[in-house]
Amino acid sequence: MVAAGLAGAISAPCAQSIGKMGNARWDTTPLHDPMRPVMEIGQTYAVLQYFTTAPCETRVQIRAGNLPAVAWRPPERRQNLWQAAGVRIVRGEPGTRTYHRIRIDRLRPGTRYYYRIYDPGATPTREERKWGAEPPWRREYAFATLAPRGYKTIIHLPVKVLIMPNVVNVASAYADPNRPAPPPPALTKEQIERIKQEYATAARYFWVNSGMRLWVDFHLFVDERWQRWGEEPPNAQGFYKGLPPCRSYAGVDFAPPGGGAFTILDTRDPQRVNHQPVYEELPYAGQIEQAYPRRWDAQKREWVFYNSGGGTFGVDGFPDGIPARSQFLGGGDTAWLATHEFHHQMESYGAFSLSHREDERIVFNHPEPRYRRVNPDGSVSMNPWNTAGRHGEHWNVMAYWDRTLSDAQWLRFYFGEVITVRDADGDGFPDDDPRLPLDEKRFGTDPRRPMTDGQLTDLRKAMLSTWAPTPLQFTFNKPPFQAYHPDPRHPDSDRDGLPDGVDPYPLYPWTPFVWFMRAMVDGSDEEWAAVPPTGEREWQGLKLLFKHAHDNDAYYGYFRITGDWRRLYVVLDGEGKGVFSGEGVVGFEVLNGSQVELRPTGWGAPGLQWKATRQRDRSTIIEFSLPNGGEGKWYWHRGGREIGVAVEVWDSQNRGYSLYEPYDLFYCRMLEPVGQLSPPSNAPAELTPERATRIFTPANLNGLKIGDGWRVENGAWVYEGHAESLLLIDGLNARAFDLWMEFEAQQDGILAAFLPTTTEMSAGRDYVVFVGGYGNTVTRFRLFGREESDSEVMMTPGRHRLQLSRRDGQVWALFDGKPILWARDPNPDQPVGTLAVIGGYNGKQRVYSIRYRVEP
Repeated sequence: MVAAGLAGAISAPCAQSIGKMGNARWDTTPLHDPMRPVMEIGQTYAVLQYFTTAPCETRVQIRAGNLPAVAWRPPERRQNLWQAAGVRIVRGEPGTRTYHRIRIDRLRPGTRYYYRIYDPGATPTREERKWGAEPPWRREYAFATLAPRGYKTIIHLPVKVLIMPNVVNVASAYADPNRPAPPPPALTKEQIERIKQEYATAARYFWVNSGMRLWVDFHLFVDERWQRWGEEPPNAQGFYKGLPPCRSYAGVDFAPPGGGAFTILDTRDPQRVNHQPVYEELPYAGQIEQAYPRRWDAQKREWVFYNSGGGTFGVDGFPDGIPARSQFLGGGDTAWLATHEFHHQMESYGAFSLSHREDERIVFNHPEPRYRRVNPDGSVSMNPWNTAGRHGEHWNVMAYWDRTLSDAQWLRFYFGEVITVRDADGDGFPDDDPRLPLDEKRFGTDPRRPMTDGQLTDLRKAMLSTWAPTPLQFTFNKPPFQAYHPDPRHPDSDRDGLPDGVDPYPLYPWTPFVWFMRAMVDGSDEEWAAVPPTGEREWQGLKLLFKHAHDNDAYYGYFRITGDWRRLYVVLDGEGKGVFSGEGVVGFEVLNGSQVELRPTGWGAPGLQWKATRQRDRSTIIEFSLPNGGEGKWYWHRGGREIGVAVEVWDSQNRGYSLYEPYDLFYCRMLEPVGQLSPPSNAPAELTPERATRIFTPANLNGLKIGDGWRVENGAWVYEGHAESLLLIDGLNARAFDLWMEFEAQQDGILAAFLPTTTEMSAGRDYVVFVGGYGNTVTRFRLFGREESDSEVMMTPGRHRLQLSRRDGQVWALFDGKPILWARDPNPDQPVGTLAVIGGYNGKQRVYSIRYRVEP
């Protein structure tokens, strides 16, 4: 894809919870935007602030209209609009200054005004001159005033779109010269209408996510002639002979990224191939070309559409008569390509309409976090402007970022025209205007009441949804629109008992929590019966149920899919920063073939364990777990961590469905632990003398290192001090071990294991189990400084046996031969170098025997 740039086109590859209102406002009160150049907009005035290069008087040149002064005109039609009637100069307070603030009064409501700043000390760049700078005036910008009572000011942005539905690769039809392929059928009226609806979907998406300030009006011109893609073979005959070449053909079968070439559409003669500026009274600032070439697939014996990404050039050439342009082919998702590629044009419009700084832009829709890196060769790579937020993929990206623009910023659009539309109740939602992508009549709200449901304004109600249609897929195979529609007349759209205005997810009836529970990941649903669903939907014979849970050791997920399904796609955000943050994102897909197969996607899924089983009712159960720490990406303690979930399922006909709004992340919060969970069934056995690597007694030290303060008394090592002192077994390199002792103590029976890199060994480091700590009141693990698990076992008089074991990613404690504690190993890949018995804390420990067993 070629993305819009500020100074020339920028090349970049193109690929295929947000329901909040954003900054949307309506026209009944002034707009305030105090940190930006147009800091206040009313119906009859605007307030500007700006800096000049040197102290000077405050002056602004202003004119009303919808035609930029830089708009291209043939020589005989050119005029300097800044020398025309109606231009006035507004002066500020007397005196000179570098920071200027000026109120411009006597403006007409609902009108666009172009303005230029007086800055005699500035030397314009070549680009600034191209965009209207003429010393002592800076380049031209624009703003629009608010509409009069009962109306709303919007930006109407016409875009010319050329659709070429009947394009054929003639050469492919003659792959077998003796048996040419039959001619393809022309696209039907229904298919062409479907294409038009795809553009209408894109327009509605832009409309709603701009707070109903930007009406992208796609003007479709359909050239239904049969056209040729590629060269005509010498043996072409009949239908295939003499077809005109398609204007999008670039001389090769596929020219990345959009597949074809760019031209300039003359709407008065759409069939004319043109590369020169076209005069238009109100010039189109944007254009799209979409051809639908087909090639003959000899193996399938059918005609197939070319798929593509998209290519876009920005609006940089507008003063020269060249609109912003996008080009792509018809074998993919037309609504998505139209939206994604035209958004690149919008990014360029933003660069020339706003100040083009980090807080003054339409954000590039290829997300990437802000970074600065020093490369191995000493060079520096950086992305100074963040484009990755708390959002999901594709449709979710633009909805998130477009809602960060203020109404004042939308009304500073330099391109298109400013119009007013009827809004009788002043709620920001136009009443009944079939031209617009959406109005109150079609949505179902009352144009006479600003809050039809009695709680939210009608505009805010509509903006509870992103209006994203479906996951990305081929237009002619696409299932119906899938975004969740808010209920325009009910205060609780999802009927979950929480009004939409306070519900964190007003369109999802499921509780946004991760249940506290341990799952066995065995492909069974018995343990999940009492867990409420986190998502449940049914589409055309396909049903999907999702639940999730966690304990201190893992996050668990459960899917039940009923019907003929092909693929399950899952993305999880474990840091709550969005899927493009680069932190804590996990992804995998499950394929349903002769066997069920799970494979990680590009984000990876380290530590993932899973099990799938097929049921008699044609459903499939899929369980999985992701570890807390260890080799996994996630880590948490107790609860409170948010997990964002996005899920899609694809049926046997390769139609995709989204469990939530397409690509939206449903963020769920981990609940706090309650009660004690049963340990897993794979506890280690108590270490016997026969299995021990080595045994230590006071009579047989066998290399055991004795710390200060220990003494031998009646066949036991005895320690009565408060400060810690250790009995050490060092020089090990073990990934699995069992450490066992027979002992007595009033409190604080302690075993420990330390990594080879640990130099200060104590009961606060690495792997520690203590029985009867804190005055014989607590029995827990302390794993790398964090206390985990819990047991009711405490020290009692007499001899006892305590064992600390580590293997297979788990840590266990056994007391008198029975498991009492279990936890996930936070560092399963790290070897252990030292094992220890720790005395101290006035526990009066008496140790009779020590055993250990290690495995490399």
